[in-house]
Amino acid sequence: MKPQPIEPAAAQRAASEARPDGAGVTGRGGATVWRLDLVYEGTGFRGWARQPGLRTVEGVLRDALTTILGEQVCLSVAGRTDTGVHAWAQVASFTTTRHGLRPDQLRRSLNALLPPDVAVESAAPAPDGFAARRASSRSYAYRLWLAPFRPVRERAWVWAARGPVDAALLVEAAALLPGRRDFAALTPSAHLYHSCVREVTRAAWRPVSPDTTRYGGMPAGAEAPREWVFEITAGSFLHNMVRVAVGSMVDVAQGSMTLERFADTLEGGRRRDMGQTAPPRGLALVAVTY
Repeated sequence: MKPQPIEPAAAQRAASEARPDGAGVTGRGGATVWRLDLVYEGTGFRGWARQPGLRTVEGVLRDALTTILGEQVCLSVAGRTDTGVHAWAQVASFTTTRHGLRPDQLRRSLNALLPPDVAVESAAPAPDGFAARRASSRSYAYRLWLAPFRPVRERAWVWAARGPVDAALLVEAAALLPGRRDFAALTPSAHLYHSCVREVTRAAWRPVSPDTTRYGGMPAGAEAPREWVFEITAGSFLHNMVRVAVGSMVDVAQGSMTLERFADTLEGGRRRDMGQTAPPRGLALVAVTY
């Protein structure tokens, strides 16, 4: 998806609307910290982080903020999502010397400038010193499609597994993930981290009931859920950690990796001993806590 150009008149109107006279919340040194809660579909983005010449969520958000504030800001974010990964509960923050901003008008002005695949749900002054990256936990969800036909409505948000999947083995594999350990086996970038020790507080698969109200119910004889969702919470995650975990669990559930090997590799193994990496479209950041 190509970025939508901002028309000069629209940009000027959005900037003026977000800078009315009025009371602001000012921190030390005359600067104000703002929190933004936003959602985006990652399909058309090369991830969160700003990269020259590439369309990223941080890039389009910074451009909109620069237009409104008349100054460039640095963004802090709760989860640096990769290319194609979605966020339904992202948190970003920035500090500005611009006074008199009103939360609702800032939100409306940002949404007037942002492309249709990203939206700011709320904008509000934050306590002095707040930074979005200092979240205490993040939760991700991964959607796996198991129906014998390809997804149509859901194709941008689910991974359609090829071949039969033993859901009971998915559940067993997920039960091995919670706890504090070195998760180097679940990232291709272990060499970039000082430590790969992370604490997973929750990891589980659950079936998703099909939409039987809108489409007249399940076909005759159909019993198995069409979709399963993997939900995982941790203080922080390694690069590709969730996607490698999901891909490896699917390998277990399809018989190309044993549950014992999965368990052994988690305990001090290497990435090359794990399974496949699940595609990004099934993954979304769904909750952030502070």
